Amino acid sequence: MDIGGILKARRLRREETLEDVSFRAGTDAGNLSRIERNRQDVSVQRLGRLCAALEISLAELFEELEEKSKASYLRDPVSAFDKETRELLSIIGELNPARRRLLIDLAAALREAGPLS
Repeated sequence: MDIGGILKARRLRREETLEDVSFRAGTDAGNLSRIERNRQDVSVQRLGRLCAALEISLAELFEELEEKSKASYLRDPVSAFDKETRELLSIIGELNPARRRLLIDLAAALREAGPLS
């Protein structure tokens, strides 16, 4: 779900800054930025305040979200992934089968090695 993307698009169409909208919604610009980038979950209460600040209803937001998810599903399933995953998929698509196998083996070895820290 790209709730953040819809909120950001609405904000930009209104030519407003993160600070403008976050002030009216009772939050801070950093929080709104994370929400717009889908890096932070948002409660229904906060989502309602953000929608009010952008002068849209929750129903409008969810209708747009539904339309967007249907369009993404039909046109470009890769768009559901984050930027790094899309980049990785693009690289994998350009590799020959032997190189893909090598990449899979490398990924498996990294997973078995555990976290870096």
